[in-house]
Amino acid sequence: MLFWQTGVRKGANVFNRKVDSDLIKAAKEYKIGFIRLAPDKFETTQRDFLLGNADNYPGLISKDLKVLKDILDAFHQQKIPVVLTMLSLPGSRWKQNNNDKDDLRLWSDQAFQKQAAKFWQDLAKELKDHPAIVGYNILNEPHPERLYNTADSAIYNVEQSKVQKNLFGFYSSMVNSVRQVDSETPIILDSSSYADSNTFNKFEPVSDKNVLYSFHIYEPFTYTNLKLNQGNFAYPGHVQSFDAKKVEYWDKDKLKSYIEPVKIFQKRYNIPDYKILAGEFGGHRCSKGLEHYFRDLASIFNEYNWHFAVYGFREDIWDGMDYELGSKKLSWKDWQAIEEGRMKKNYLPNNSIFKILREEWSSQLAGHSS
Repeated sequence: MLFWQTGVRKGANVFNRKVDSDLIKAAKEYKIGFIRLAPDKFETTQRDFLLGNADNYPGLISKDLKVLKDILDAFHQQKIPVVLTMLSLPGSRWKQNNNDKDDLRLWSDQAFQKQAAKFWQDLAKELKDHPAIVGYNILNEPHPERLYNTADSAIYNVEQSKVQKNLFGFYSSMVNSVRQVDSETPIILDSSSYADSNTFNKFEPVSDKNVLYSFHIYEPFTYTNLKLNQGNFAYPGHVQSFDAKKVEYWDKDKLKSYIEPVKIFQKRYNIPDYKILAGEFGGHRCSKGLEHYFRDLASIFNEYNWHFAVYGFREDIWDGMDYELGSKKLSWKDWQAIEEGRMKKNYLPNNSIFKILREEWSSQLAGHSS
């Protein structure tokens, strides 16, 4: 837990198909404080990487485990700590690997929760002594609300008591299972409703001293999402709500107000600042004023002494959140050439958006404390 106790840690998310030496070296050069790594997109001969099959967990896939360990070794060689998160678990296959359908079996079938607990216990047994690992982030953006609300954009509007009871039972089971083989590695728990800060109103902490609590922020979504924004909204400024029912002015004060439930959660349960992680924040790099949005969010996180990680870093499937490229959209021709290996991405490390991130990464503690 010392890693998280000795200063605000500032990282980046890597949810790539491949993690190569260039990415790792660049992360080192930019002084990225930690990488939040999801391995679910890695190539595998099985249905699901590492899990084998989310329909029926057979045990860790040894070839996949070796791939993961090799990548963790490479990060450790550069002294870059890693938080490992999963997009899929037994009974909860990641939507993008599941024909764009939500897999909610984990939340309605105890058999899958037992399989998920076994998976994390198996994984913790393998990774507990790995020097790169500074956290197990059990499940990225859980959303059991979808059991009760399949359409409403603001899914946290469902009756949260039953959602949180389900989530608390699940997390308690995962933590207990991991702790049978690993008593020390910090465990990170995302709030529900895709890790929305709103659901911290009902979020209940588990009884374990080495746990951090995490939220993600992409609000206002109509601003950070290019398809919804269409160049109509800038930050700071007036932004239409996701349901198009109202227009609100978004600035630093509004951002603070949006994440206030996390502060209330801390006070209610006496949770210290070092146990709070903004596990993801970001926006499409073409969004007007994104550098101001990033500056304000980073300023808030620093003021609150919360750890944070931008989404993402050198993503290889999509360039919308590859801030190193600057704010101009890539042409389809260029993107195709990059995909086919005929052209390299033109990184612009001094662009105004990426510069904010570089300044934040450079301002934190150097080195790795486990």
